[in-house]
Amino acid sequence: MISFFKQGIGFIKKNPEILYSLFLVIVLPLVLYFNTVFTIKSFQENIDFTLQSNALLVEKIFGSFASEIISQPEILQEKIKLITEENPEISNLRVAILENDKFKIIAALNPEEIGIEMKGDPVQLSWHKNQAIAYKIANEKKERFWEVISPIQDSTGNKIGLISLSSSLKTSDTLVFNIVKQAYLIVIAAILLTLFLIIQHTRLFRYPVLLKKIQEVDRMKDEFIRMATHELQSPIVNIRNYAQAFAEEVKTLPLTENQKEYLSRVIISTERLTALISDILDVSRIEQERISLVPEKVFPPKIIKEIVGELELKAQDKGLTIIFEEKLEPFFIKVNSNRLKEVLYNLIDNAIKYTLEGGVEIKTEVDEIKKKYYITVQDSGIGISAEAQQRLFEKFYRVKTKETADISGTGLGLWIAKTLARKMGGDILIESMEGKGSKFTIIFPLKRD
Repeated sequence: MISFFKQGIGFIKKNPEILYSLFLVIVLPLVLYFNTVFTIKSFQENIDFTLQSNALLVEKIFGSFASEIISQPEILQEKIKLITEENPEISNLRVAILENDKFKIIAALNPEEIGIEMKGDPVQLSWHKNQAIAYKIANEKKERFWEVISPIQDSTGNKIGLISLSSSLKTSDTLVFNIVKQAYLIVIAAILLTLFLIIQHTRLFRYPVLLKKIQEVDRMKDEFIRMATHELQSPIVNIRNYAQAFAEEVKTLPLTENQKEYLSRVIISTERLTALISDILDVSRIEQERISLVPEKVFPPKIIKEIVGELELKAQDKGLTIIFEEKLEPFFIKVNSNRLKEVLYNLIDNAIKYTLEGGVEIKTEVDEIKKKYYITVQDSGIGISAEAQQRLFEKFYRVKTKETADISGTGLGLWIAKTLARKMGGDILIESMEGKGSKFTIIFPLKRD
């Protein structure tokens, strides 16, 4: 038992959220219960008071004319019958006169009571105090009644008899009972719902633990990827450099076409591996927030010219034109220049990669009203479907068509570009149509020199 108690304490310490659930399961039903009890009690008291007032009012009205016809029992009997028909809650109405120190009933709703003595402490109390008395009674069936007894006075103020009126509370008690039943059902439902929530809450305790484990696994995975890519980077760069150096040395040698093809493939493969490792390292740095994004004053046309110069030969090898007309405008943006180069390089390199004929055009545009700086990279390539555009900037996503089957890529370039742009306060938008080409627009806040 002690061990179980200690385990319970230990569980609560590890999962303090359970206290909130316990608070709900105890306090919420209690609040609902006491609120229900208080409301029903107030409601019943108000109804009882209203019915008491009605009973007293009926008694007073009846007493106002009963004194005039008290000597005519037959007429009194008719009046009693009429009043009870109009007021079905009145279960009994009797009139008695004092004879030989006894109160003899001369008219009643139940004719069998005529001639019987009306007695009891309330009768004597009402007579001697000369005032109406109202009190609640219950019969053997536990039905409640308002009992009202009041003296009858003649025109001179002398007491000449008594009126006894019984008003049933059955209708109001039935209403209250139904309300009580509904209220208790609501309380029970609230308790069951709270228990259900606690059960669900208890199940949810596993998710934070699972999330912590997943985060730890992600951290270890990212750390492993970073370490592995760093370790792979050096030997792959060395292989590429040795292959390029070897290619230079054997230029004058009579190599066969197959030998030249093999050497070319080695160089291309090492370049692809280098690009892949670079992309993976970028992803790792971005996700671990280890990438430098310190902003500086940047004049975009200068960086665009550098990248166009780097990729111009690649475009020419495919028979493509690459056009950029520099505008000498007094505008700049506040971004990290190295990361902007990376964004632009990815977009322009992609445009060349996915364009089979035609060319790539880069433009800059300034919107002084919206205070935006736009850089567009437009190609005449294969284009992208509307469906593919929805996922284009997802990590590792590549458009899969027959035109792209032979084009190498990791599916990371656009994700890196968009993520970096957003982290620097900008964004990248896409407009494309299959077979017509694509237009990527980089947007950054405008700064004026």
